[in-house]
Parts: sequence; structure tokens; C-alpha cells
Amino acid sequence: MFGGKIQEIYEKYGLKCVYPPVFLIFFLFNFISSFGMSYPAMDPNELCVIAVSQFFTGKNWAGVMVSVDYYYGFLQGLLYTPVMLIFKNPAAQYVAIAAVNAALISLVPLLAISISKRLGVTVFWKMAVTAFISGGYCCYFAHSKFAWSETVTILLPWVLLRVMLGLVDLKNKPKLHFFSCLTGILCALGYAAHVRLVYLPLVVLTIIIFERLTYGKKTVFVPDFLISYAVSMAGVLWVTYILQRDLWCCTDPSQLNNTLSNMFAAVAKGTEDGASRMVQTLFGQLYYFITSTWGFGSLAFCLFGAVAARCIQRKRAKEPQTYSHGIMTLGFFSFFTAIFTIVAGTIYRYPAEGFYNYQDNVIFGRFLDSVIPFALVFVMAVLFTTSIKLNKIFGAAAICSVIYLVFFTVTAPVILESEATRIAPILGLYPLRIGAAGAELLNFNSLLLTSSAVYCVLAVFVVVISCSKKHRSAILSVIISGLTVYSLIFISGTYLPMCREESVAKNMAVADISESVYNQSSAPPLTLFNLSRHDALMLRYLNAQVNVRITYDIETIPENCFVAVKSSEDVSALVNSRTPFLLVDENDKLKLYAYGERAVAYMRSQNVDENAAEEADKPLITTSETTPPETTTTSVTTTAERTSFTTERTPVISTYIPPEVVTAHQDELPEEDAWAVIE
Repeated sequence: MFGGKIQEIYEKYGLKCVYPPVFLIFFLFNFISSFGMSYPAMDPNELCVIAVSQFFTGKNWAGVMVSVDYYYGFLQGLLYTPVMLIFKNPAAQYVAIAAVNAALISLVPLLAISISKRLGVTVFWKMAVTAFISGGYCCYFAHSKFAWSETVTILLPWVLLRVMLGLVDLKNKPKLHFFSCLTGILCALGYAAHVRLVYLPLVVLTIIIFERLTYGKKTVFVPDFLISYAVSMAGVLWVTYILQRDLWCCTDPSQLNNTLSNMFAAVAKGTEDGASRMVQTLFGQLYYFITSTWGFGSLAFCLFGAVAARCIQRKRAKEPQTYSHGIMTLGFFSFFTAIFTIVAGTIYRYPAEGFYNYQDNVIFGRFLDSVIPFALVFVMAVLFTTSIKLNKIFGAAAICSVIYLVFFTVTAPVILESEATRIAPILGLYPLRIGAAGAELLNFNSLLLTSSAVYCVLAVFVVVISCSKKHRSAILSVIISGLTVYSLIFISGTYLPMCREESVAKNMAVADISESVYNQSSAPPLTLFNLSRHDALMLRYLNAQVNVRITYDIETIPENCFVAVKSSEDVSALVNSRTPFLLVDENDKLKLYAYGERAVAYMRSQNVDENAAEEADKPLITTSETTPPETTTTSVTTTAERTSFTTERTPVISTYIPPEVVTAHQDELPEEDAWAVIE
């Protein structure tokens, strides 16, 4: 009865009465669940995106970004720029970032509803189910809680799909030209969001080709699309070059990870066992795609084959098409985004250093997380508009069997011998590890359990399709929705709390030291000596009004500045000089000093303990072997001198040791980061 009333309201007022409440529900759900994440912890993903947003506001992080070898695109940072302009407090900025992410990711269910209507779904509860399983996909929910590029990378393909479906059967030529140009712009913006979306124009062109083969027409005007893409891409590449040159202090993109140049360079360099690695990674990603979707990925592949074959058959026989043009477009979009993403992920991961050390190198599913819901929506669209027959379920089971056979033969042995893993790249598998502790590596029991869960779900589908006709769609929708709810509960109750704990543990010492820096424009500059990458970026983020730079040579530390070092760092070269040297603050991880007369005077002006200030001229470390120089020259350091050491890109060794479970959203961790290893 309640559902009938909602259907009546929908039929009376249309989608304009649906979008606001759906958006509000998803927004509140996503925003409230982000509470507790006070500071960025996903090194270096989040802080690099924030650095880009700060760059657009006029604050340059080049002094610390020289320690970062990863480029993450600029579109997400551009969207955060208003946040940085409105809010000055870092904690408030991070809350506002969470609100921006919640708003962006909450557009996905609205787009899913609109897509469903374009495909001929007219019953509201069917639209609601499609919106829930897409907008409520567990990896969407998890990845959108952090200030990294995933949220906009997830959203853009949805917008592109909706624009392409809007072109189907559109007769107005000015609108056709406009949306064809918009398609090209969206493809270019995909590259601005993350390099892995570079394949979007290939998806569009492939769909155009198959439209010609199956329906004898094309929806996108190719010249308009190509021209708009070329012009937009030129702008994107120009902004990318400026950022890499001025923010990352790098003019050679092959020196930065997550760039096409670096990827091609790694492939060209090759490895001794490159062919076997490629096969292992390929089937690891296929395993992830099939398993993390509870088997619906294999069903989507089977349905796509059926739709493509039927469309081509009908075209050759010159008979009316069985499937609508919209269903065909959605099927091809979901299939080719998955295929191109799998290829991109394989090329990206197989040459990785330490390939056999991390399980998530072999099963790298994070790129796939953004495109998996397209397969789910395609399955639901076929279910709601036509039907899913038993032979499709058996075909899906056959696809699973082939992929699993190769996976357990070729890829699983590598996984079982690996010594570590990171959760984020394989997050979609964790809800299927029923009963397994979060700190456990993937083992044979985990792989067997997740694979068995897929066959169980497909078996339930066989039973429902065999025994039910009238309520088949409703029963299957309840099953899929139940799996979505279960996955969300797992993410909310297990993964996000782990991330919150890690965020606190990782940032506690840095936030404590930062309070003594006094984030004021009048404060002395802050020099970071040989700090880890994360600590350097966080100190820069927490002190936006202060000039912050990192150096690895103690002789380049200028006078009259704060100096932050590791607690274990030897700073006797500074201590034994006659330049005033004051210990300002310390904890078990970091120490902060005021170095130079003006820096000490500034601390005195901030009501620092006078007794401590009187000790500034005394050596903090007693030594009998080193004699201070007879004379000390105090010089005024120019801006050019202070920045001279920022032009060299020196890798930073991370010293952070977090909880046992590694939740960091990292594309790749250097081998020096021993904290990534789970014993």
C-alpha cells in the first residue's frame, strides 16, 4: 500500500519529487558516516589533493612536495578550492571536504534513477532498487570518505553515461552537437581526475562503432566529439604541466608515479618474468571483478554477450531489434569500461617493485571499484525491462569456473606466498570473508570462501528463476539489496573504524607539535629536517600561514626558523653552534626547536617559559670532542637562499608504524615503508 502511494506521487509529479529526498537521504548517510576522520591519513593521496587545492588558492606547497613521487590529477583538488578559501582551520576544512564528497557521491543514485527511466523502467520501486545498489555500493561508500581523487573519478563516468543515453533518439540537431561536445569535454576531465580514466574516449568510440553495426546509426557526432576532446585535453595537459612543474618541482612526468609517461617507462623497462606477472595480474583482476560483485560481474558479461549477439543477428536478418538502443548502450558502456579498466590496472601493477611482496599487487581492484556498479545496473536493467533466463545464470557460472580455474592455478600461489597486503586496493573482497579477522592476510580459506559465496548467490538465482515468475524481480531485488546492506554494515562497522584509529595514531604526534608552531603569518618559517613524507605534508597542511620547507642536509637549515626533527635525530651540528637554539616542544616521535635569535625572540613573545628561554644559549647535548667556533656570524637568509634546496626531488623514507592492519589508500608503497608489512 505504501509503495502504491509512492508510485502515485511519482506518476503525478515525476522525477522532480524524487530527486530531492533521495539526494538528502544519501547525503546525510554519507556525511554522518564520515564523522571521526579529523585529519588526512591516506599518505600521500589525500595530502597531494589538498596541496593542489591550496595551490589554486595561492599557497604553494613546493617546499614539501619535492618529497612526493605521486601525481593524482587536479580535478578533485579544484573542487576543494572553495573550501580552502572559506575555511581557514584545517579541522573545519576536512569536515567541509567530507560534505563536498558526500554531495558528489550522492549524485550517483540520482543518475542511476535517471538512467533507469531512460531505459524504460517506469515502476518507482525498481528505480529505487537500482539507485540503492549503485549509490550504496560498499566501495563507493568507503572511498568517498577521504580527500583523495576517488570521488570525482567515480562520478564522471556516470555523468558521461547519462549524457550518452540522452543522445539516444535525440532529434534536435543543436542539442546533438552540444551534447557531442560535452561528451568530449567529460572524457578530457576524466584524465584531469585520474590518469586511469584516459580510456574514456576509447569507450565512446567503441560504442559509436557498435551502434553502427547493430542499429545502423550513431548518436554522437564524431567530429564534434573529437574536436572538443582535443581542445579540452590540451587545457588539461597544460594545467597538469604547470602543477607538476611548480608544485611537484618536476618537469619530467616519467619521474612521477601515476602518470602515463611513468607507466610506459615501467613497461618499456620490463621485468624478467613480465609475461607471467601480466597473466597473474590479469586473472587477479578478473577474479576481483567477478567475486566482489557476488557473481553479478560474470552475469553482466554473459548478458552483454547475449545482447551483442542478438543485436548483430537482428541487424543481419534486417529484423526489429529485441533490445532497446539504450540497453545496448548501457551494456557496451559497462562492458568496455570494465575491460579497459582491467587492462589499465594490469599494465599499471605488473611491473611494480616488490610485486611478490604485496597481495594487492596481484589482485589490484581499486581501479575496478569505480566501474563495477555499471555492471550491476546493467543486470538490473535487463531484469526489469526484459527478463533473465536460466541459461544466462548457467553461462555466468561457466564464466566464473573458467576464471577461477586459471586464477587458482596461476595467481593464487603468488598470493599465498606474499607477506603483506593493503586493504583499500582489495576492499571489495572483505565483506565476503565472512568470519575472517580484518588483520588476516588473504589465505586459501579466504579465497575458497569468497569463491563459494559467488556460486551460492548464483544458485539462489537459479532457484528463484525456476520457482517464481510473478514476483521474480521483487525477490531478486530483495536479495541484491540485502547483499548491499550487509556490505555497508561491514564497511561501517569494521573498515571505517580501523581508518579512524589509524588516522589518530598517525597524526597525534604531528598535531601536538604543530600547536607550538603558531600558525601565524608573523611566525618564523618552519624547516623540516629529514622527516617522513606524511609528517612533512601534515605539518604543511596544519600550518598554512607559515613558510614550510623540507631539507635532508643539515647545513641548508637557515637561521631564525623553527626546526622540526625526529626525536632520534642527531642535531649536534646545530646545538654546538653559538646560534641560539631552543627546545620548544617534544613528544615520543618529534621535536621542535627555535633556531636563531629572532626565532627565540618570537617564542619569548608568545609567553614561552622564561626559564626555558634562558637555556637557549646553552648546548642541549654535552660533548667534549666538539669545540664551538670562536665567532658566529648571524646572516639574514634571503628567500632565494631558503628555497634553494627545494628544487631537488629527494625521496623520503617513511618511519610511521601504524596498527597491524594497513588501511592506507595508496597506489604503491615504496619498499622502505616497513609499516606496510603484516607479519
